[in-house]
Amino acid sequence: MKRLLFLAIALFGFMLLSYSQTNPQREIMSHSHIRVNKPITYVVDYLMLDRATFLPIELQEADVKRIRVNTQVSIVYITTTLAVVLNGELLLTQKEKEKLAAIQLADIELIQKIEKEQAIELYGKKGKRGVLVINTRSK
Repeated sequence: MKRLLFLAIALFGFMLLSYSQTNPQREIMSHSHIRVNKPITYVVDYLMLDRATFLPIELQEADVKRIRVNTQVSIVYITTTLAVVLNGELLLTQKEKEKLAAIQLADIELIQKIEKEQAIELYGKKGKRGVLVINTRSK
């Protein structure tokens, strides 16, 4: 049931995406019948992102804890299982991740996902589910 819900929401969230044939999400999007007139905004663990910034992160199903979609304003809210490193500070809990809400998109210098194996090497057990690294211009 969780997998079906994830796929249904992914159809909405990724329907406007059109990039290379090697992307596994392209198949999902090609069957989408949902159309939105407004650009989609993604809120990942309180961090507001546009499509161009969100898509390169390449979240996988295992990285996502919860997805909520507000179709009236075209926002996809994603809660991840990932730890977050903001300017070198490790944020593990949802309460700590609330700091991300204050970041403006224009201030983001780097945002990338580090896979589990490399995250464990860098952050120990705290990186066991992967890490989302965010560096801002205003450190």
